[in-house]
Amino acid sequence: MNPTQEQNTTMGIHIDVLDGIRALTIAIIVWFHFWQQCWLMPIVQTPALSFLGIHEINIDWIPRSGGELVTMMLFISAFCLALPYANQKVNGTPVTSWTTFYKKRIARILPSYLFCILIITVYNILRNEYQSPDYALSGNPGFFLKDLLSHLTFTHILFPEVHSFTLLNGVLWTVSVEVQFYIIFPLISKCFFRKPLLTYCSMNLIAYIYVQYAIHHQDNIFFLLHQLPSYFGVFANGFLGALIFVGLPQKLSENKSIRLLSTIISIGCLFAYKYFMLDLIKADEFSHTWQLQHRFPTSLLYLVFVITTALSLRGYRSIFSNAVMRFFAGISYNLYIWHQWLCVAFKKNHIPFYEGTTPPNELNDRPWMWKFFILSVVASILLAIATTYLIEKPCAKLLKRH
Repeated sequence: MNPTQEQNTTMGIHIDVLDGIRALTIAIIVWFHFWQQCWLMPIVQTPALSFLGIHEINIDWIPRSGGELVTMMLFISAFCLALPYANQKVNGTPVTSWTTFYKKRIARILPSYLFCILIITVYNILRNEYQSPDYALSGNPGFFLKDLLSHLTFTHILFPEVHSFTLLNGVLWTVSVEVQFYIIFPLISKCFFRKPLLTYCSMNLIAYIYVQYAIHHQDNIFFLLHQLPSYFGVFANGFLGALIFVGLPQKLSENKSIRLLSTIISIGCLFAYKYFMLDLIKADEFSHTWQLQHRFPTSLLYLVFVITTALSLRGYRSIFSNAVMRFFAGISYNLYIWHQWLCVAFKKNHIPFYEGTTPPNELNDRPWMWKFFILSVVASILLAIATTYLIEKPCAKLLKRH
């Protein structure tokens, strides 16, 4: 999901690879959340390759570190939003008014978001979830209202209780960060494209000061981890990436040597990403500190990856730019919104069925684990398709008319 899925176009050229990069980013985040619930490890034994010294193929580091790709998701958001303004600075191309900007953001975000909150709120009321003896804040009469109102105002990440114990879908914190970013976007973009270096340094200074504060408050680091200031460096790199990309001479994309070099660098970025993620896994109980400290360098890596992939050889680009990737990019917002809540609800309600109170993944019941994983994937995709084409798009079309 990227809440800010844009028409990936600048200077009349479609940045086709962004569809695939966005789709794969969301897919790995989704995989991460499913892995948390079913513990199904992507490890395959390969006895046929033992003569080569290869006894297994182990890519468990991908889902285990998948949550970190939220940084990529937010980087792409800033990159896409900044493209028209970078184009205006470099080529003098006019941009839409701020009224139109906010109207598009509202049309893009609100319909699916409000529908999600409505459905889950009704579910929680019917199931009496806020009074469940298993719930940490059971019996707190004011929490339901605080949970609901803070989500409706995109301020839920600002309240520690709601941040930790919400029953309205944990992944919605990213939408809160996005909306807060939208509110200040006109000011930041105006400053950045007038004084790029000064604004870039200022944004990163704010992020640095905040990160140092968060690291020195380990007892509250989970709450501080995903607040807006911690992503200022990521957003700054999104702006920088848009400015660099728009400013590149058109001849670069036509030069075969540049395309080959870009392809090599892009693949190199994937290996660098693996190194970062393995390092994150090693951090273990200090993973939150690692994420704060590495948010800026990983977003720089994503900057290089996006630009070099966009300039790469056609065959390599086709991995990220094809009909399948475009389709999943189109439903990515709703896939992101629904997947975690849905799989948690399945497990809590013993779907697929299991007896007793111990979840089958804790008993290493692999048939159940596979059934649960497949069900979660299929159900999340079908629900994302339904909400995209029955809720998001019709409502967005209606809102844009007014």
